[in-house]
Amino acid sequence: MKGLMDYIEEAKQVINEVSQEEGRALVENGIKVIDVREPGEYLSGAIEGALNVPRGVLEPAADMDYAGANPALRDHRDDAWLVVCKSGGRAALATKIMNEMGFTNVTNLVGGMDGWQEAGYPMTIPSDENMTVVLKEPCRID
Repeated sequence: MKGLMDYIEEAKQVINEVSQEEGRALVENGIKVIDVREPGEYLSGAIEGALNVPRGVLEPAADMDYAGANPALRDHRDDAWLVVCKSGGRAALATKIMNEMGFTNVTNLVGGMDGWQEAGYPMTIPSDENMTVVLKEPCRID
């Protein structure tokens, strides 16, 4: 039987990851940031301009055929993305899923927002305008 850490370790074997320092350089150079933490975590402090798509709604938000998908994510498969969460585990899983969904340049931030904050890198208290929290269309399997 597999547990969470087994899935995270499997994901880490097949994804790109960067250190905090490398991640900061990517952010300074304009990489798109997707924050897969839950809304309360995101609203407590995030990287400026990060798109919040909680891990639990990533697949529908990015799906090409789902009517309720988020165009800010769905339509930017060839853009460079830095994926963040609290400590890097959920982001590793999300990075793997995004790769499988056809995103071509996705990288996990090792240490997540905990490491970002410990390094003293800039954070902002975001508004809720960059959040994907509620799916607008039901996910139906007919």
